[in-house]
Amino acid sequence: MRAAVLRFVGAHISLLCLLLVTAAVGLLTTHSYFNGQADVANCAMSYSRPRYIEQTEFGRSWTRYSAKYKLYLYREGGFDVHNEAFRIPVLFVPGNAGSHKQVRSIASATASAFVELVGKRPELVDQGMVGYDFFTLGLNEELTALHGYSILEQADFVNDAIRYILAQYPRTRARHRLSKDTEFASPASVVVVGHSMGGVVARTAFTLGNHMPGSVQALFTLSTPHSSPTASLEWHVEQVYTRVNQFWRHGFRNGTLDDVSLVSIAGGNLDSMINSDYTYVGSLAPARNALSVLSSGINDVWLGQDHQSVLWCGQMARKFAAMMIEIMDARSPSQLVPLDQRMAIMRRQLLPSIDRSVETQTHDRPMRADNYRYVQLAEDSVKLHPLDLRKLAERSQARPRKARALHLLPSGIAAEDKVLQILYDPQLFADASSDSERTDVQLALLGCRGNDTGTVADADLDVECETLLIPEATKLPLKRDGDDPAAPVHSLHYIEIPVASLKQHAFVGIELPAKYGTDGFLQAEIVTRFPPAEQQVGIGQLLWPAAVSMPANGGMLGVRSRIRILMPEDPLVVYRARITMQRDATAGALTMAPRFGTVVRQSDGRRQFESKFWYDASSVDLAIHGRGAYATGDPSLDGDLWDGLDVDVWADADYFGGMVVDLRINWYSSLNRLVKRYDMALLALSFAWACAVLLCQLRAWTNGHEFPSSLQAIERLVRGGALAAAVVAAMAIPLVQIGVAHAMRDSWSATALARWNNLFMGARGGGWAQCVAAAVLAVMALGFVACQAVVLASMCELSARALAWKIGHSSDLNSSGSEPGRMAMATTAFAVLVSTLIPYQFAFLVIYMAQLLTAARTQARGAHNLGRYQQALLLFWTSSLPYCAPELLVWVRNLSVLWLEDAAADHNILNMAGYFALRLLAAYRMVPSAQPRWLSTSTAVCFGAAVACAWLVCVRRPFVLYDVANALSAWLALIQLADYPLRLFAPGSEPRLEPSSSDDVLQRKLR
Repeated sequence: MRAAVLRFVGAHISLLCLLLVTAAVGLLTTHSYFNGQADVANCAMSYSRPRYIEQTEFGRSWTRYSAKYKLYLYREGGFDVHNEAFRIPVLFVPGNAGSHKQVRSIASATASAFVELVGKRPELVDQGMVGYDFFTLGLNEELTALHGYSILEQADFVNDAIRYILAQYPRTRARHRLSKDTEFASPASVVVVGHSMGGVVARTAFTLGNHMPGSVQALFTLSTPHSSPTASLEWHVEQVYTRVNQFWRHGFRNGTLDDVSLVSIAGGNLDSMINSDYTYVGSLAPARNALSVLSSGINDVWLGQDHQSVLWCGQMARKFAAMMIEIMDARSPSQLVPLDQRMAIMRRQLLPSIDRSVETQTHDRPMRADNYRYVQLAEDSVKLHPLDLRKLAERSQARPRKARALHLLPSGIAAEDKVLQILYDPQLFADASSDSERTDVQLALLGCRGNDTGTVADADLDVECETLLIPEATKLPLKRDGDDPAAPVHSLHYIEIPVASLKQHAFVGIELPAKYGTDGFLQAEIVTRFPPAEQQVGIGQLLWPAAVSMPANGGMLGVRSRIRILMPEDPLVVYRARITMQRDATAGALTMAPRFGTVVRQSDGRRQFESKFWYDASSVDLAIHGRGAYATGDPSLDGDLWDGLDVDVWADADYFGGMVVDLRINWYSSLNRLVKRYDMALLALSFAWACAVLLCQLRAWTNGHEFPSSLQAIERLVRGGALAAAVVAAMAIPLVQIGVAHAMRDSWSATALARWNNLFMGARGGGWAQCVAAAVLAVMALGFVACQAVVLASMCELSARALAWKIGHSSDLNSSGSEPGRMAMATTAFAVLVSTLIPYQFAFLVIYMAQLLTAARTQARGAHNLGRYQQALLLFWTSSLPYCAPELLVWVRNLSVLWLEDAAADHNILNMAGYFALRLLAAYRMVPSAQPRWLSTSTAVCFGAAVACAWLVCVRRPFVLYDVANALSAWLALIQLADYPLRLFAPGSEPRLEPSSSDDVLQRKLR
C-alpha cells in the first residue's frame, strides 16, 4: 500500500504541487478579498419614512415596457403630504439587480435638509429653492452588468419616464403655488441619479432615438463603472459601452452635451463589486463638465464605502443632500443654476480645498488700526491659545471693545521660496457661552503697511490694511478608525499661501474674531518651502523597507511636510507606510504633549480624483486608483503625466522636530486588488490552458498512444516545461509592450498606441507588479483547470459506478437512445426551439449536461479512450459556461414577468452549431487516430491561434472565447465527419478500441 502511494505521488508530483500552490494562493487571495481591504468601514446608518406611489397613468400609451418596468414617486413621511409632484424632478435609476427602494436614503436626507433650511430662511423659496420630487424606477432587478440588451431596454424606458415626468409639471405647478411673488418656469429637464449600472443606463439613454435633447442637464452617478464593464461576459455589454462612450466623447466636441454636468462618486477600496478605476470620467468629458471623486476625500465624509453603502451611508447622504440643495433654481427651465456655477458648487462640496485654486474674500472694506480691539505685532510667528487671547484682551481694555483683533507678521523680502502656513482649531473661536462649536469661522487675511517708512514700530501706531484673496481653509479630520460614526467629526483648518503673492505688502495681517473659547489653538508662520522629499520604491520593498527622513537638508519641520513616493502608476500594489515622529529635544515645558495628533493625507495632485486622510495613525496603507489597465477614452482629455504619489503630514512643529517614514509592500492587501482588476483574466488564461490540454491529448492519440486523461495531460505540460514557458511569456509580454510603445511613441498614432497597450493585461505605467501578477495568474489558471479536471473526473467516476450497477441489472440499456429516427427528430426540435423560443445559451447548457451523462455512461461501459475523449471535451467546454450564465438568468427573470422579447442574436443557431455537432459525433466515435500530417498540423495551428487569442486579446474581452471554442468544436466535428467517407475507401484505418464485454451494442455502433 505504501509503495503504491509512493508510486502515485511520484507519477503525479507536478500535478499535486500545482494543486497545492493553487489552493494556497486561492485561499490567501479569497481571505484578502474579504478581509484585506485597505480602508475601514465606518458609515453611520441613515433612517427614513418612505412611501412609494406607483404612477399608474404611466402605462402602455407612454411606454411599451409598462408590463415589465414601473415608475414610482417617493414621498418622505412627515414632510411630503402631497401625492403628486410639483417641485424639481429627480429620477433615480437603480443598478445591477437593484431596487426602486434604494432611493430612500438620499431622498430622505435631501427632504430633511431642505425643510430645515427653508425653516430658517423662508426667503430662499423666492430664489428658486423649492425642493425636489424624487422619482424612482422599478426595473425588475435585472442583471444589467451582465446583459447588454437589458441596458438598452432600461435606457429606452428612462427616456419614456422622463417624457412622462416633464409632461405632468405644467398641470401640477399650476395647482401648487410655491411663491406669491415669484413665477417659476415649467421644468424642461430632469436631474438623474444613477447607482452602479444605473449610471451607464442613464448615459445610454442619451444615445437613443427617443431621447429629448436638453431633458437631462445634470447626471450624478454613484459607484458606476463608466470606462469599462466590470464583467465582460457578453458581447452586447461591450458593444453598448463602446457606442455610448464614443457618443459622449464626441458629444462634448460637437456641442450636443455642452450644458450637461457629469459627476461620478465612487467608494474606493471597500467597493468589492466594481473596480473604482473605472469610475473616472476625465477621459470621457472635459473638466468644465465633469468631476470624479472618491468618497474618502470628500469633506465631512472622509471614508471609503462599499457598493451598497454609498447609497445609505449617513455621511454621504447628508453631503449629497447639501450639494443638491445648493444647485437648485426653479426660476430656470433647467431647474438648476448655470453649468459653470453648478460645477463650482459641486467642486466646493466634493473636493478638498487644498486641491482647488478657489479664493475667497470675506469683505472688501479698508481697515485701520483703530477699527480693532487690539493690534499685535509678531516677530516671526503667531501662536495663540485661549490664555494668550485672554491676556491680550485684558491688556487692551483701554480700547473700545471691537468685534475683531489683528495680528501682524512681517512678510519679508526674500519671499520666492516662502509660504505662510496657518493652522487653527475652530474651537478657539467658539462662543464661551455655548457648547456648540463654530466650525464656520473663516479668517480674514490682510495686506498691511505702516507709516511712511513702511514699518510698524509699535502696535499702537497707525496701520492701514486691505483684504486679500485667500484660499478656502482645508479641513483636516481628527477622526480615528472605529470612532462613533454618528458623532460629528472635529477638524482642524489649514491655509497655505505663497508669500510671493504678498510681497507688495510689508506685513501680513491675520484678522481674528474677538470671541474665543476655552480650547483650541492658532499657529501662523512664514517658513521656507522645501521641495518634497522624494523616495523611489520598487520590488525591493517586498524584502526591506525604504526609509524617508524629514526634514531633509538640516531644515526645520514645518506644520505641513510632503513626501513624494516615486512609484509606477500601478494600482495593483499597496504600500505600508510606518510613520515615526521624533520629538524636538529643544521643546520647552509648555510643549509637554502635542496639541493634536498627526494627520496624514494621501493624494494624487495630477487629477484630484483620490485623496484620503488618517489621524493619529502610526502606520497607513497607501494605494492608488489609476486610469484602469485599458485605455478607453480620449488621450487629449486625460493626458496628465504621472509624477508619483504625494503624502502630506501635518504635525505639531513645536513638539516634533522630525519624522521617519518606512515604506514597504503590503503583499497581503495587494492580493485583493489583483482580484478586482483581473478577475476576467483567469477565465481567458484558463481557456488557453484548456486548449493546450486538449491539444496535448490529441497529439498523444494521433501519435499512436492511448488517449491520456486530462490530469495526465496537465502533468505532461508541467513536466514538459509548458508552465515555465508560460510564466516567462507572461512576465515578458508587459515589458515588450512598454518597450515597443516607448520606441514608437512618436511614430504611431494615439489610437495605435492604445490598441497596442490594450493587448494582454494592458500596459499602464510600466509597473513591475503587472509582470508578477501576470505570472501568478498564469500559474493559477492552470491550477484552476486542474481543479476542474479533478471535479469532472470525480463526477464521471461516481456517475459511472451508479450506471455500472444499473447495467448489471438491465439487459437492454442502450436501445432507447440508439434509434436514428428519434435522434433526427430530437435534433430538429432542438434547432426549432433555439431559433424561436429558447436562447442558444440554454441550448449549450443542455448540450453540456448531455455530454456529462454520455461521458459517465461511456466510462461505465469500459470504453476508456472514448470516455477520456468525452471528458476532455467537457473540460474544454467548461470554460464557456460563464458566458452563458448572464443570458440564462435574465431569460428566467423575464419569464417570471411573462416578458418573452429578447435580442435576435440570442436565437442564432450558429452560435451553438459547433458544440451541437461535436456532441452528436463524439457520443459514439472518437476523433480518428490516423490523420494526415497536414490535418494534424492544421489542428495544432488552430489551437495555437486560439491560445494566442486568449492571451493577447481576450483578457479584456473574454466573451469572444465562447465563439472561439464553438469554432474549434466545429473543426473537430468536421474531422470526425470527414472520417466517415474516408473509411469507405480505407477500411484499414479503423480506430483502436479496447474490448468491453459489458457493452456489445456500443462496439457494434463503433464498427
